[in-house]
Amino acid sequence: MRRYIVIIVILSITFSCSPRESSAKIKASNLAGTWYPAGARDLAKQIDTLLRESTHRKSSKEGLLFILPHAGYGYSGKIAAAGYRLIGEPGTSRIAPGLIVIMAPSHYRSFHGCSLIDAEFFETPLGRVKIDAAAARLLGSGSLFARNPGAFEREHAIEIHLPFLQRIFGSKLESSIPVLPILIGDIDDGEARTVARKIAAVAAGRSPLFIVSSDFTHYGPRFGYRPFRHAGPQVTAARLAELDGAAIDLIVKKDLPGFSGYVDRTGITICGRNAIRVALALPISAFSAEKLAYDTSGRITGDYDNSVSYAAVAFYGRLEGSASAGEASESLTSDDRSFLLKIARDNIMSWISKGRGIRMSPDRAPKNTIEKRGVFVTLKKRGELRGCIGYLTGIKPLVLAVLDNSYNAAFKDPRFPPVTAGEMKKTAIEISVLTEPVPVSSVDEIRTGRDGLIVERGTYRGLLLPQVAVEQGWDRDTFLGQTCLKAGLPAGAWKERETKIYRFQAIVFGESGI
Repeated sequence: MRRYIVIIVILSITFSCSPRESSAKIKASNLAGTWYPAGARDLAKQIDTLLRESTHRKSSKEGLLFILPHAGYGYSGKIAAAGYRLIGEPGTSRIAPGLIVIMAPSHYRSFHGCSLIDAEFFETPLGRVKIDAAAARLLGSGSLFARNPGAFEREHAIEIHLPFLQRIFGSKLESSIPVLPILIGDIDDGEARTVARKIAAVAAGRSPLFIVSSDFTHYGPRFGYRPFRHAGPQVTAARLAELDGAAIDLIVKKDLPGFSGYVDRTGITICGRNAIRVALALPISAFSAEKLAYDTSGRITGDYDNSVSYAAVAFYGRLEGSASAGEASESLTSDDRSFLLKIARDNIMSWISKGRGIRMSPDRAPKNTIEKRGVFVTLKKRGELRGCIGYLTGIKPLVLAVLDNSYNAAFKDPRFPPVTAGEMKKTAIEISVLTEPVPVSSVDEIRTGRDGLIVERGTYRGLLLPQVAVEQGWDRDTFLGQTCLKAGLPAGAWKERETKIYRFQAIVFGESGI
């Protein structure tokens, strides 16, 4: 039996050779001479002073992630230094990362998802900082990430952190410790989990350090946010501390739904709220967190008519890679799986009996089923294929994607006539929830039974789910060849450089006793 799957896949992949340094793309400083000194000596002196004067105690644990502010150093430098001092001091870093991921909001461009920079180095008065182009390419090959260099042109929320990192890690930032800058645009909680899973996949195993760039409440008419008016400076200061404090309490508990609900309920103007959402969704084992420091521009300037809050928060623990189906499967309980199988069958039967499907609001679905995930729905009549259609990437919440593709598999698979009520008594439903596809650099990475495959060459694309190789008893080379045939290519096309190969994994579950 051969299995064919009808999908539309849109993948944007950029391949390039690394140019010589003389032609390297460099992102010049936006902030030198304004937000921080233009001279290297003055800048180094200012940062060293901030680190030296930081009063926060040193922790016995190594921080994995720090939420730190991004205002000019005269405003938020002391709060940022409370976090950076736990990372290290000039020439004596306590943490030795292999990658530094900096996640920040975009202040000048609006977009959905995440933006990646098209450059090889940042440059500040202290020198160059290398950008991890390979990690950016891996992220950019999937959904929710795109190269958007225009978003970085005026942005300060990433660059403001680089001089601190340069003073701590020195020239290693230009050579052996690259940064991965990501601007986080509009996302919901499900998308935050997807983004976090993708970032964890490219960062796991590299001893990463995460910097989340965010200020907290922006209060006053300048920012269009005045939840408490006609209060004197002391009252305003106390209420700001209470407003920010409640958000920070949810952050240190790693409570993503609670934090998002609080943001929606209060309208609190945390500019990096979406980057914080991603941080809260990162898979971290042995997690703990603490607030390191807090201040406001109102206290610094004495002007509480317009005030911005700053906080430093540290996350401790170990990043867990989340690319495998075994790890991802922990996010779907047996009840979640039963729920998805039930709505798939109920939806098909509703279309048969009423001519319309069931309606399901994500708000009524189990929380683990509202994340945007790629998914295929397969129908098997007495063990033989009866329909199979799905979404490769997470374009909709999982619950809605299952409704879409249960209908598609039952009624829109062009290889089969629409199913009937009588057939459904003999037909079992199988659901495959997919991990994000990643490019294959060597076929030695591929494991039959674990990986599904996508082959792409020009306008030709083909996909086979992981279980197909097991059902057919194929070895790796046969699996590759059959995927090429599925794409309309010669069976040996996978051996040619022009052919792009991606692998993914799946959480597979189905009805029994049918």
